[in-house]
Amino acid sequence: MKVLIKIVSFFLKEFHDVRRQPLLLLSLVGGPLLVLGAFGATFQSANPFISAALVWPEGGIPGVDRAQAESYINSTFHLALSTTDRAEAMAKLDAGDVDLVQIIPDVTVMQPGSGKRPEIEVYSRAIDPTVEAWIRSISYGEMNFINQQLLAQEARVAQTKAQEISVSLDDAKGQLLQLQQALGGPNGLSNQSVDDAVSAAEDMRSTVTLLLNFLPPVTQAQAIAAPELVSLHQDAQLLIDEMDELSSVLRDGDIVSQLERLSSSVDEIDALNSTIAIFVSVPPETITSPVLETYENLRGTPYSMVVFFTPAVLALLIQQLAVTLGALGLVRELQMGAYEMFRVAPLRFAHILIGKSLAYILYVTVAGFILTGVLSFLNVPMPTAHPIQHAALILMLATASVGLGFLISTFSRTDSQAIQLTMLTLLLSIFFTGFFLPIIGFSWPAWIIAIFMPMTHGILGFKDLLLKGEGLTPYDWWTFVYISGLFYGLVGLRMWRQYRKTT
Repeated sequence: MKVLIKIVSFFLKEFHDVRRQPLLLLSLVGGPLLVLGAFGATFQSANPFISAALVWPEGGIPGVDRAQAESYINSTFHLALSTTDRAEAMAKLDAGDVDLVQIIPDVTVMQPGSGKRPEIEVYSRAIDPTVEAWIRSISYGEMNFINQQLLAQEARVAQTKAQEISVSLDDAKGQLLQLQQALGGPNGLSNQSVDDAVSAAEDMRSTVTLLLNFLPPVTQAQAIAAPELVSLHQDAQLLIDEMDELSSVLRDGDIVSQLERLSSSVDEIDALNSTIAIFVSVPPETITSPVLETYENLRGTPYSMVVFFTPAVLALLIQQLAVTLGALGLVRELQMGAYEMFRVAPLRFAHILIGKSLAYILYVTVAGFILTGVLSFLNVPMPTAHPIQHAALILMLATASVGLGFLISTFSRTDSQAIQLTMLTLLLSIFFTGFFLPIIGFSWPAWIIAIFMPMTHGILGFKDLLLKGEGLTPYDWWTFVYISGLFYGLVGLRMWRQYRKTT
């Protein structure tokens, strides 16, 4: 009972000390509320803002719509200038008016067989590695976009040529039918008719060969996903072989063989015409890009950037409130000379530490509940699935953070030193807890800092509870127990000699 009275006395002392300071109380709750509100009201995007200038070839690019390309670029960059003057765009970059210049090549002046490929030239003066990586990634996507447009244009040309050849096929079919009728007549074919037929077959062979030259090549992926193109290649090649056979048979003079071959050729022409009709009806993008992307977010839609980062902000505010109170809690008693009285009083340091901890944890936990209520105004999901776990997480985060504050207080001799170490803790928390940079991106020494920062585990816990709707694992709870035990154990070891009762 005496131990409980001693602990409660320090609890009430600290509780009323804070209560009698309305400005402090307001800063404990109102300050974080303002920070959280300002974050939600002003945060827009984590993507870098990059202004770009686009240099388009004067003659344009066949098959690529300039307005469509500009819209694509403007979806990721801020397109500040679109021009055909390279010097103008580079002058803007040199003057700092734009961050990026993209120069699209004139593919119409490229010489076939020269071994040179058109290049999209990209220039910047970036000093931020994140901006540099963003530019390279988006520029790669734009290159693929233009390549796909060029390939689609080739497919459209091939479809147009196939339609034109289909008309020639109909004419050739009519000539072959006339030959069949002539062969069935009493006089058969004259030498001139045979020569004309052979010439027609050779012309048809050349026409179909020209079609093959216009068709996109068949890759393994297209063989699986674009069967229309594969069928057209096959039927065209069969008709070429058929024309070779027809020419040979017509020269042999065997009427029976000629009739059979003419009938077969007519069937092959009909087959190719049917394949062309199917090929022409297929969208060009399907022919050139047979593999498509299908993406589905099994959680529905992703959260906005504000909602996604709010759990991290909540963990940061709770930790800093607790660390600040704990860091000033012990050093204040030292400056007032209260420890001299505590030595001769029937008090142990554990009584002081537990009493102060309970008071600070209570205030921070209440502030955490109030901040949680504010989250609804930022459209953050409320912890309806696991409300008890959410409350327990706030309590555990507050306990571990107060212990960290007390540890800071044991290394401080003045309020100024405690505040400086508290600010250092804030900086470490921002950079090494996954607040805005994933900790996996750092080498292992940074992981040591992350492991012993309560905020690291608070961020993960709040994201699981608020954003994923999942409960915490026993490992998560034991982590807070280990960290709290470590901090309070170190505080006890450092203060044991100083607060040991004199005999």
